[in-house]
Amino acid sequence: MDINFSVIGSRIREVRSLRGYTSEVLSEKVNLSSESLRHIEIGASKPSLKTLFAIAEALDVSLDYLTGRTPSLQESFAADHASGLNLNQKQLNMLSEVITDMIPIVSKYV
Repeated sequence: MDINFSVIGSRIREVRSLRGYTSEVLSEKVNLSSESLRHIEIGASKPSLKTLFAIAEALDVSLDYLTGRTPSLQESFAADHASGLNLNQKQLNMLSEVITDMIPIVSKYV
């Protein structure tokens, strides 16, 4: 299995933007230099598992999402937060749609 560091970087950048974090804010949260984070975001650097975990935790996303194993942020969120609710696939899809619609609204206030 190949690890696509470009996907990891673009997903980090995407979620960082959705959360309203600058690269400086996120790099401070995960104890990285801004330059190191920029290299990760453009896929030029291969972060350690410890660094990826810290970034995922700071951004409140799963490692599956960051590494491309989960196709979308909404599916990742729905799966992570709805697993104990015993929702069927149709309900998970509806939840995913609601989350997708809510992200821009919530991002303005977080």
